[in-house]
Amino acid sequence: MHKLKKSYDNRNDEDVEDICTLLEANVDCTNKLIKHIDNLIEKKYFSEPIYKILISLRDTCAVNAMNIVKFIK
Repeated sequence: MHKLKKSYDNRNDEDVEDICTLLEANVDCTNKLIKHIDNLIEKKYFSEPIYKILISLRDTCAVNAMNIVKFIK
């Protein structure tokens, strides 16, 4: 589990731990979504607008996952 820094005011450690647990689950789900989008792009042909939307969605998911990982570490 996560170790909380002593320098922070952690009046509700359980709530913070619950948030970290949910964020970890979110990252796992987001990684699955990214892989699924990548597989879809590789296996099917899409029009340029749809392709750009899928790429943009994948990139947004990746950035969000990276930000969450920075927060929970």
